[in-house]
This record gives sequence, C-alpha cells and structure tokens, in this order.
Amino acid sequence: MSNPFNVLPPWKPGDTREVSERTLKQAQLEGRFDSYAQVYALDGKPWKILGKVSQRSGETLYTLVCVNE
Repeated sequence: MSNPFNVLPPWKPGDTREVSERTLKQAQLEGRFDSYAQVYALDGKPWKILGKVSQRSGETLYTLVCVNE
C-alpha cells in the first residue's frame, strides 16, 4: 500500500528502521539524543542503535530499534 500523504508509520517498540549517520548527527545537534541512555528521539519515539553497515559510497547506515523508554 502506498503512502500518498507521506504520513509517518505508527512506530511501536520492537520496530526497526535504517537511518543515515547524518540523521543521527543532526539529532544530536538538536538535543534529541540522551547520551546516558543512548536513546535518540526520532519521529516522537525513542530509538536505540541495533547495528550499522558501511556502504560502498562511504556512508554509514544505522539500524535502529524502537524502544519503550
């Protein structure tokens, strides 16, 4: 099913997504990162890094998991 209105999915704990390193750095600059808990606040939900993959282009993609914190 397409998303014609570009509405955010209803994220819930356990869901995963991939984001760029640039997205995570921007979140840190905007104060949306809790360094103690290692949690990012993205799209109104808390996320933790699950893993990362380096691309041939040199970009790093991070896999995040939505947590219930």
